[in-house]
Amino acid sequence: MEELNSVTIYWLISIGLLIGFVMDLIMIKRGIGMIGNLIGGVLGSVLIGVVVVSIGLVGPLVYAAIGSIAFLFLVNVFSLHPEDKIEAKA
Repeated sequence: MEELNSVTIYWLISIGLLIGFVMDLIMIKRGIGMIGNLIGGVLGSVLIGVVVVSIGLVGPLVYAAIGSIAFLFLVNVFSLHPEDKIEAKA
């Protein structure tokens, strides 16, 4: 089992940055942008990693990566704004 120390926090931040960057590459010019993806990736990864370490599960870095991907996916999908605004006619 891992403990919450500076090395674990470093790896959680690194995983969050990597996943945020990859998610920005996948979303191209849609979603929340690069800075938002990087910050969201770090926040999601650290939050889920700390919770998993506190619970005592094995492999908090894997859970942090999966949780960060899920968090950024939801944030990017719900922040999409269509470029063509179609006016509804009654």
